[in-house]
Amino acid sequence: MPDRKSGSDRRSAGRFRAAAALPAVAALLLAGPLDAASPSPDSFFRRDAALRAFAGVQHAAVTFPAGRVISAEIADTSERVMYGYMYRTEVRDDEGMVFVYPEPGVHSFWMKNTLVPLDIIWLADDFSIIHMEVPAPPCKADPCPSYGPMRVSRYILEARAGTAARERLKPGDRISIVFPGEAGGAR
Repeated sequence: MPDRKSGSDRRSAGRFRAAAALPAVAALLLAGPLDAASPSPDSFFRRDAALRAFAGVQHAAVTFPAGRVISAEIADTSERVMYGYMYRTEVRDDEGMVFVYPEPGVHSFWMKNTLVPLDIIWLADDFSIIHMEVPAPPCKADPCPSYGPMRVSRYILEARAGTAARERLKPGDRISIVFPGEAGGAR
């Protein structure tokens, strides 16, 4: 899951996470006083909220250089980017998650509340691999370490731990990703 708390990005981490939470917190506050039947703002960051964020999610077809294809959930909203694989108890061999950012930038991830090890693969605009963290283990205690290059990326692919080794991936390799609605070709 993304983490913007490393290096000089630490100060903006709180702002990013707070900005991502603002719509939900504002809705709760506008709804009126909290009582026993009302959810607390903390419930936004719970397991059920993480799973709800992915209701109706679309999938992209990810093809590795050797030809194997997996189906990747598309994390393309602030909530989906924030939660990622949080609270999931398994990631199958044939699935993954692709994080889509509107603009290229330096994106670090952490494994807070992520229960399974993952391979995290940073991709440039052309889907070439610029960095891999394999495997990134679940965070057992705070503070959780951050992972990622100090290089600009546009997409990040998370897959089951061991995927990068099985596919013999290395920096410079290019992965094909076809998003829903794209006619015929991969980006």
